[in-house]
Amino acid sequence: MSDEKIIFSMAGVNKIYPPKKQVLKNIYLSFFYGAKIGVLGLNGSGKSSLLRIIAGVDQDYQGEVVFSPGFSVGLLEQEPKLDQDKTVKEVISEAVTEITELLKAYDEINLKFGDPEILENPDKMNKLIEKQGEVQDKL
Repeated sequence: MSDEKIIFSMAGVNKIYPPKKQVLKNIYLSFFYGAKIGVLGLNGSGKSSLLRIIAGVDQDYQGEVVFSPGFSVGLLEQEPKLDQDKTVKEVISEAVTEITELLKAYDEINLKFGDPEILENPDKMNKLIEKQGEVQDKL
């Protein structure tokens, strides 16, 4: 793909929050393939609203937003929706479960390196080293 290809454009976009709070007014943007962008502005100036429109999360706006076929956008919300019945620790634990399990497996493997049965058996030692490498790669 050429670096000169426009993959996203926005023309005449307006965003109004009822009753009359206009946060985006007549916005025109285009992004080239591979572009790095930053969105700067004061609090309440519409940065998050703009990003939600670009990501396709917010469809309640006036104007035109166009993506080239084959391209998509993701959005990491500034204020994620969390389960109110869980503690912060529980929410974080869920998010890192895979890594926590891998770390636990890695620790268990390392403890086995002190096992005389493994130390005295080259085949078992090689298998353990392989397993350690696999877990380490996943980490």
